[in-house]
Amino acid sequence: MPNVTSVMTELKKKGTEKGRTMYARHGTPADRVLGVSVADLKVIAKGIKGEQALACDLYGTGIMDAMYLAGLVADGSKMTKAQLDQWAAGASSLQMISEYTVPWVAVESSHARELAMKWIKAKEESVAAAGW
Repeated sequence: MPNVTSVMTELKKKGTEKGRTMYARHGTPADRVLGVSVADLKVIAKGIKGEQALACDLYGTGIMDAMYLAGLVADGSKMTKAQLDQWAAGASSLQMISEYTVPWVAVESSHARELAMKWIKAKEESVAAAGW
């Protein structure tokens, strides 16, 4: 069974300088990205789909590629409001995560509307973006 260490090792192998450069052009801090293509992330996600705990562990790494993968794997309907709030807060300085990953996971939750209304009013831009 895959764990966060084995998945991170795979992500590091798939990361490229070209990918890191591309993500950096879009504002991703260099220390928070491996440069894995979304196509490769989707292939990896197929092998770990439904591994909710692993998705949460991957998101917790703070590495954009792992966080995006976590969003592909996670089931938002199984997440608590507190977990979703943590995901929104953890997306700081990661536009791809705050504008795509967090909302698509949150929308599966029964708390989606309530959280969206709360996040939209947030002072931190990345949290507000997740609400929209």
